[in-house]
Amino acid sequence: MRPDYVIQHLYVGADEIMKNKILVINVLWLSIVFVQAVSATTHDDKNELTIYQVMQRVIDRYPSLKISALELEQAASQRQQVESQLGWILNNSGEISRDLSALGTPSDRFDINGTISRQLESGSSISLIGGYRYEDSSLTFSPILPNPAHTTRLDLSYRMPLLKGKGNPLYSEGLISADAGKELASANALLTRITLAEKVSNLFYAAVQTEARLDNAIKSVQRTRKLENYINKNVDLGLSESKDTLQVRAQLYSKLADLSAIKLQDKQQQSSLNRLMLEDWRYITKTILTQHTDKNYNIPELIETAKLYHPLVKISQAKLNIAESKIDSALDNKNDSLDFVVSVGTRTSNGQSTTATVSEQDWAGAVKLEYQHLFDDRGISSKYKQALIEKNIAQQNLQTSFDDIRYTVSGLVSEINAAKSAVKTARQKLKSESLKLKEVEQRFRNGRANTAQVIQFQNEYSLAELSYQNQKVDLNRRIVALQIFTGQFWKELDAQHGGK
Repeated sequence: MRPDYVIQHLYVGADEIMKNKILVINVLWLSIVFVQAVSATTHDDKNELTIYQVMQRVIDRYPSLKISALELEQAASQRQQVESQLGWILNNSGEISRDLSALGTPSDRFDINGTISRQLESGSSISLIGGYRYEDSSLTFSPILPNPAHTTRLDLSYRMPLLKGKGNPLYSEGLISADAGKELASANALLTRITLAEKVSNLFYAAVQTEARLDNAIKSVQRTRKLENYINKNVDLGLSESKDTLQVRAQLYSKLADLSAIKLQDKQQQSSLNRLMLEDWRYITKTILTQHTDKNYNIPELIETAKLYHPLVKISQAKLNIAESKIDSALDNKNDSLDFVVSVGTRTSNGQSTTATVSEQDWAGAVKLEYQHLFDDRGISSKYKQALIEKNIAQQNLQTSFDDIRYTVSGLVSEINAAKSAVKTARQKLKSESLKLKEVEQRFRNGRANTAQVIQFQNEYSLAELSYQNQKVDLNRRIVALQIFTGQFWKELDAQHGGK
């Protein structure tokens, strides 16, 4: 039978309650023993974890972090793709044909051509071109010309852009975009970790506060039960009245109801923590606070640290770099194309003519300028304007990030200092309430205080005790929030995890 069912059906009248007080006391005793036994058993089975240990388990197991790592690996390979643009390229072709020659006679021909080339980082390009031709004509035009004829050619060519393409801006833009893409992936991965750390922090410290409330409720029940036992003895001796029993009993029922509600909330928060750590739903964790050293924070130094660390700054900076590279590329595209080309090579021709064997060899060379002008540049101008807008947006976002960092760091440090003062005040308040409670209990034993006063002072002491615990949790929460925002959190995590 449930204790609350028994309590609801106990006698209404004071006289009847006094007659059956033994039954009521036994029921309440069993209830308290059960609650304490469950609490003690649960405590023994719990694994004590700090917020850093909880976060390490989340990092080791949470799927979104693994996805971020894969995206970062994918972005890192983009630079290799861009760098491969400067690699050697080989082109080959071969052809066998029968057609009319320039003189209108049937001719069998076999051609092999090959080119190996590469673009230089400066924007210039170098290429080596070779070819071989075999031609057998059915009619010989001149007896001194070889037929069939074998001809070869080999040329080394160098092209240097003088206007458009000078400095290879497309290649530079590709490198900047690849590096920025990697930086974006890294910043997004860090942003995912920060978001997850903030979520872990909220759940963790909510669980800490709930456990503090649970411990506070259990102590309140114990104090109330101790007071009830004392009053029951006085009732037997005729020193207390039935109204005292009713008062303390109502107090006990209220505390037991609070305890049940807190235990339900504790289970819900345990389930949420287990979900983040991917633990079994029955896994029970006892959250414990980390003792942080008391120190004075250098706000300007923390702001500069946060600027170098925070992913939103890195994202804005990466986008700014991409926009600036697009601007350089668009400006280059607006130039006319003017290339200087120089080539040098050899030529050979040999074969059997009707009169003799022919073998000729000579060198060849050329120097030329190539010019190109685009009359309709609206598309290029549009890209240039878009790149300017992207740059302005990135600059605004970067400045906004700097402002947010400055205000957030200053605000957190201010809150930490205020929380320290609140902890000291709460500690002094707790000492004061402890002395008050001892004093009223002494007066109660001497008959100079009533039950209502003792219950009131017990409640005030419980509130002061809980307030002190909550202030410590609040201070710890703000210190960790500052660590997460400035990046110190990951150093603490690595230090603790590495020290295992």
